[in-house]
Amino acid sequence: MDLERRRNRRVAVDEDGTNAVLKGALLVAVRDISPGGLRLALGSALAAGGVYPLTALLQGLSLAAPVRITRCRPGAFPSGFPVARAGSWEAGAEFLWRDEADAAVVRRWLERRAPAPF
Repeated sequence: MDLERRRNRRVAVDEDGTNAVLKGALLVAVRDISPGGLRLALGSALAAGGVYPLTALLQGLSLAAPVRITRCRPGAFPSGFPVARAGSWEAGAEFLWRDEADAAVVRRWLERRAPAPF
């Protein structure tokens, strides 16, 4: 049995293609999200520790928050991603909330999508 090491359970985002922008211009696909962070598919590598603005629209959730990249490794794009498959990357990022109210909006959105407690 593989124990979950994350503080928060992740919820898959059921969308194909891009649904977010990182650094103001880099198209990314949000794969899954939790109250503490998210997993991204992107077309170029990012250095772990880098902090970037993220803007996303996820099935009724409009999100604008800075994130810190926690890891980045070669990965695969979801279908419909508008970038060449060669050089695909997968990154993990943690939210750097400016306001607790923004974090609460994400938690409520996640609760509606996955009623189980976090």
